Amino acid sequence: MRRLFFAVSATMFVDSLLYLAIVPLLPWYANRFDLSTFEAAVLLASYPIAFLITTVPAGWLAGRVGPRRVMIGGVAFFIAATILFAWAPSGSIIIIARTLQGVGGGVGWAAGMAWLTGNTAPERRSRAIGTISGVLSAGAVAGPILGAFAGATSPAIAFSFAAAIGIVALVATIMAPAGVTLPRDPGLHETIGTLVKHPLVITALCLALADAAGVAAVDLLAPLALGRDGVSSMAIGIAIAAGAVIGIAAGWGAGRLGERIGSFRIAMIGGIGLGLMPWILVFPLPNWAVLGVLVAIGPFFPILMTGIFPLLSMAADDLGLSHGTANALGNMVWSAGFAVIPLVVAPISDIGGDQLAYALAGTIVIVLLIIAVLMRSRARNLSLSH
Repeated sequence: MRRLFFAVSATMFVDSLLYLAIVPLLPWYANRFDLSTFEAAVLLASYPIAFLITTVPAGWLAGRVGPRRVMIGGVAFFIAATILFAWAPSGSIIIIARTLQGVGGGVGWAAGMAWLTGNTAPERRSRAIGTISGVLSAGAVAGPILGAFAGATSPAIAFSFAAAIGIVALVATIMAPAGVTLPRDPGLHETIGTLVKHPLVITALCLALADAAGVAAVDLLAPLALGRDGVSSMAIGIAIAAGAVIGIAAGWGAGRLGERIGSFRIAMIGGIGLGLMPWILVFPLPNWAVLGVLVAIGPFFPILMTGIFPLLSMAADDLGLSHGTANALGNMVWSAGFAVIPLVVAPISDIGGDQLAYALAGTIVIVLLIIAVLMRSRARNLSLSH
């Protein structure tokens, strides 16, 4: 189990690392390859879009052929894409490489979570997922550092180093035991159709979308407002990084607390915390307080994640399915929320101001949390205590 856990942790770390490392380098790439603003946006969005498209099919495939096999393929693909990204000779190639990184990331995420939860006893899943969420927070801290290292040396050197970390993850995955034999899922359409009828799956998906609604609005609007007031990008970055650092400990603590109070209660703590953030920003605040919100929002994602994935795994167990597609559905909804919510709140902010946009985001979170509570009540009939 330790080797399996290390393999999944290493994969999740490098995925989170590379997801954020590109942000501080966007101006460099735009200048190096003469990218337009739209092309730079495509470069930034290509990873999460590819992740969104591939994660559910990869999760289902993990339930058909085994998560370890799928994860080996995903990590190997990820390494090759990262090497291509490091040495890309043109703007078109680097966009292609970034898209392929997203494919590898989506496959690795879906298979890795299925592999982990499928080989962890139900009463220990909260702790395992909590630790993994802390690893993701560590990657979120390391990502901008890697970007800064790339700026000080060269992106080729920095991302080649990241590929080397990926090789460590690949070797660890190959050396880890396959674990227990998981149920073989039926066809993808049938598997998804069965899962989305389960109240615990609906509960988890509502919580995942609540996270996206709360965080995406704050992440978009707060930095823009701070920038208009003359707050430096460094100060904003430090606030976000500080929240991620706190998230490392928050994930660890939430995992252990979840074993005592249950995954749903842990997820609700995270959801309520995230829902409060946009409502706080409805009120006019000094810049230092807005920076404080950017710090405070950081720990709630790992707390929420610690509750969501055990709920999805429980539903899969109840239905006699592997965990791959269930966990991947959570990833997909979360990613889709982060893609769509900014597109919704941005025009509302332009028309009615940031306060109206924050109020809308906060209202969406409240509605989703209410639905989650109602679905959790229905799930009690299934004798699922967590």
